[in-house]
Amino acid sequence: MSALSTVWMVAGREVKTRMMTKANIISMAVMLVVIVVAAVVGGYFLNRDDDAPALTVAVSDSTAALGEGLRAGAAGQQTEVEVITMTRDAAEAALAGDTDDKLDAFLDGDPAAPTVLVADTADPELLALVTTATQSFVLAQQVSDLGGDPAAFSEAMAGATPTVESLAEDDGNPGFDGPTYGIAMAMISVLLFALIGSGTLIAMGVVEEKTSRVVEILLATIRPTHLLAGKILGIGLYGLFQVVVLGGAMAIAASAVGLMDGLEIDLGASLAMMVVWFLLGYAIFALLFGGFAALVSRQEDIGTVTTPLMFMLFIPYYVTMFLVPNDPDGTAVRILSQVPFFAPFMMPVREAFGALAGWELALAAVIALATIPLLVWVAARVYRRGVLHTGGRMKLADALRG
Repeated sequence: MSALSTVWMVAGREVKTRMMTKANIISMAVMLVVIVVAAVVGGYFLNRDDDAPALTVAVSDSTAALGEGLRAGAAGQQTEVEVITMTRDAAEAALAGDTDDKLDAFLDGDPAAPTVLVADTADPELLALVTTATQSFVLAQQVSDLGGDPAAFSEAMAGATPTVESLAEDDGNPGFDGPTYGIAMAMISVLLFALIGSGTLIAMGVVEEKTSRVVEILLATIRPTHLLAGKILGIGLYGLFQVVVLGGAMAIAASAVGLMDGLEIDLGASLAMMVVWFLLGYAIFALLFGGFAALVSRQEDIGTVTTPLMFMLFIPYYVTMFLVPNDPDGTAVRILSQVPFFAPFMMPVREAFGALAGWELALAAVIALATIPLLVWVAARVYRRGVLHTGGRMKLADALRG
């Protein structure tokens, strides 16, 4: 059997025996439910104040000309107004509560100086709308009296808006963007979860096979490097499945409840970036988890080798969380994002903030790919020496010397 066939056979075994368990299926289902619920709850709190209550304003025949101005003013203030024509007697009955009709105000008299009839106290927003509509009516009337075209004048006035220039944009610092920060942090959190979960499964699998002595039987027919490669490949496939499913579910749920509305972020490109850096990050960290786990022979001792690796994951994660959003194109960020252990977290966030140059992405990927062969050599050497070692924990220096 060829080396590639052997690796794929071990990978298939890992997928079936470790990934397709009831516990993993249930945990994935729970994570999907949590993502959907979180998106729905977040959408509720973000959008509950978006739909302002509509105002109902009645006008008499004499003030009906103010209707169009009221609607235009409401659109400018991002609210809604319903304008209906009504007699004064009917309006007074509605305002007094004698009928089931909802009414906030009644306009009567001269449209250039209307009388606003309300039940108790006039709403400031309503008065602002009436004032704007009245002024627009008077202005259009004056333009018409002077021989001008009110419609052309209104169009010219609508286009008379200032252009804002920001020094912050000119110096390349886009500033802090809360929604983009939330999306970026969600992406690298999924990435962290997948890397930790996959790395832990690899380490536990290695130690479990040592404890049960199954590895001795396997190594009678399979080379140690093929066994480690198959284990990493199999669990990596499931880790990739997690990233795609959880990341895709997060994007679909956020879009469905309107959390993505108005965000200047290419979600598809961000998800693709997350997948690419999961693959590179997984290759880097999985080799370390698999190789170093062979140094111990009991499940109770596994924390002694996985804890330092956990720190190697958490440190880049928290540095990215606190450093990149505030200065995504700073010198420290640009340098750290080229380090293979930091790049899987920093690169997707910098891309989400639009502060990533193409050459930086290519350089970071090349450095990460160049680091992987070195880690393969280290992990294979440690695994070969440690996987058949029994008793106490084997020192890393001894494994590397062998």
